[in-house]
Amino acid sequence: MKILFIDQNFDATNIGGAFKSNYAIINEFMKYPEYSISVLATNSPYFKGKRFSARPVYPKLRTPFNKLNSLIKNLKVNQYFSFFSIIREIKRFKPDIIIVQRDLTFSAMLAGLLKKIPVINIIRDGMSLCPKDIDTRGFKNCSSVLSKKECWRCIEKWRTLRILLSDKPKGFNRTLGSAFYTVYYKFKYFFTKFYLNLVKFTCINVVASPLMRDLVKKRIKNSRITLRKITPIDDSNISKKYDKIDKFILKKIENSSKRILFVIPRNEGGSKGYPFVKKLINQLPQNTLLIVVGIIIEELKNYKNVVNIGRIPTDNLYYLYEKVDLTIIPSIYTEAFGRVLLESIINKTPVIITPQTGAKYLFKNKNYVKVLPLNTNIWTEEIKKMLDNPIEISKDEIKIIEDKFSSYECVSDIINLLRKIIIS
Repeated sequence: MKILFIDQNFDATNIGGAFKSNYAIINEFMKYPEYSISVLATNSPYFKGKRFSARPVYPKLRTPFNKLNSLIKNLKVNQYFSFFSIIREIKRFKPDIIIVQRDLTFSAMLAGLLKKIPVINIIRDGMSLCPKDIDTRGFKNCSSVLSKKECWRCIEKWRTLRILLSDKPKGFNRTLGSAFYTVYYKFKYFFTKFYLNLVKFTCINVVASPLMRDLVKKRIKNSRITLRKITPIDDSNISKKYDKIDKFILKKIENSSKRILFVIPRNEGGSKGYPFVKKLINQLPQNTLLIVVGIIIEELKNYKNVVNIGRIPTDNLYYLYEKVDLTIIPSIYTEAFGRVLLESIINKTPVIITPQTGAKYLFKNKNYVKVLPLNTNIWTEEIKKMLDNPIEISKDEIKIIEDKFSSYECVSDIINLLRKIIIS
């Protein structure tokens, strides 16, 4: 069977959970000789082998001006032009099925529909379900069916909301840039509406949690949705290292008595909860060091009790998981599953999460996972409790997670789905 995987990134060093999961799934698939794999991604190395190939999707719309190219990238214009690259790859590779996630979904579904190839659409977040690439109104999730009246009203308020989240400076809602994005979001409403209708014709939509399934069902009526394990997690083959972490930061981590980890692979409107974390910083218990990893944020240099690390390999990230006393996941938007949650647990570190984290259903009665609403006072109190009274995670608990979400189990789940699709 030939499978065409289409993604935004195909990169082993990427810290984003969606991309790490897909990378692991593709590598596990290569253990099965009956499958041939082609990967098409916006960011991908070029590779050609007997049963495996990887190709980058080059941007079709480029200008001589870097700022304009940056704007084109931020507006995600080229994801629509990627349709032509996908059609070319379909003609070359002749896949039996297409598996797609994230930014290139629109073009992949359209290409699959025209070429009559079954498409498995992995929905890992609510970004594609909303013109603003989010699924929240303030700190409450929005699950309404899209309507022009409601969406445009929400878009008008969004600039002010970003200021309330401390994600943008005051006055930002009156700038020319803000007005431009407001118009852009209103225009994108129609593309989003078309996308939601296109999803109904997809062979199957795969989600990782009941939380994500409920969101998709409310937003896209009459769509075919299945819940599958699509978040491979593994600690056995990872040798924990700290070679990519600055020596000064390492020394500061070693000399701290209490350590908290916050992983933020991107800062897109604070989806991972960065605006909330900023409010927490000054309320953290004394002698507590907050380690923010994944992206460099200039304003964090002003805080003495914070160290900020950029993108690092998984083995360095696992070292941090094991080193800290607590991991926080204050997601503001729907976290379709929450890979950071699993990574922290298998490294024996307890976690505080919000109700927006999809994997919470697995840990309803576990003392090492606390589900708290986005309230700084509540979080500060619980952080102090968990730091003062360390919670141990048993080897048996870790073994259950590793077995349930091994690469083998996740790919077996997808293979069973493939067989059902081919038979039907």
